[in-house]
Amino acid sequence: MKILPWRERPSPISLQSELEELMNRFPFKDSASRLPEIFGRRVVPPVNIAETEKSWCVSVELPGLQEKDIQVQLMGEQLLISGERKWEEERKNKEYHTVESQYGSFERSIRLPANVRLDPENISATYKRGILEVTVPKLEPTPAAKIPVRSN
Repeated sequence: MKILPWRERPSPISLQSELEELMNRFPFKDSASRLPEIFGRRVVPPVNIAETEKSWCVSVELPGLQEKDIQVQLMGEQLLISGERKWEEERKNKEYHTVESQYGSFERSIRLPANVRLDPENISATYKRGILEVTVPKLEPTPAAKIPVRSN
């Protein structure tokens, strides 16, 4: 039996950077006609999920958006957060060399735990300083009760 030497697999980040470097070498890509590189990437806003005694809180970082650009929906047991951050190019005698901000449409789907109220009226969503906070209340636990046993 032949033993093969161990080879470390390349990370997805290094593969992505190699692919970007290869694409930048093509002669038909001049910087004047190109859209910013960020348009080629998938927009995935960071999400934090926290739990309190009475609710679950989902925080989503959405800098530069307005409330009208964000949609929050309840679809079955899924909380669906979507929207779009549009590229608004203002040249004003400047040429962009690097754009690291994320632009484009996004969608995040979060599966809700079994102990939450799935009424849209009970779920609240607030947007403040670039952070969307969605609060989903938990179901009230059924109090323990002693059931008397009777005989006929």
